Amino acid sequence: MCRQSATVCLTKSPTAAQRGVNGVAERLAVLRDPRDRRGRRHSLVSVLLTACCAVLAGARSYLAVGQWARHAPLDALARLCEGVHQTV
Repeated sequence: MCRQSATVCLTKSPTAAQRGVNGVAERLAVLRDPRDRRGRRHSLVSVLLTACCAVLAGARSYLAVGQWARHAPLDALARLCEGVHQTV
């Protein structure tokens, strides 16, 4: 159980090596992808980075995140996935 709430924690505490990672993409790359292998088009890291940017830009729902991603310039989306070398 998490100390802050009555819900079960989704991830364990980071290890010492994981705490030494600086970038957001590197931190997200540590997460296990819970999605089924069938139907995956994009890496989990790129999906999460896109969602983070959409929320920072004001998206407040899943629909708004999708709309932000659809209307985002391709070069911005490419920069989000730069350095993400996770293959699916």
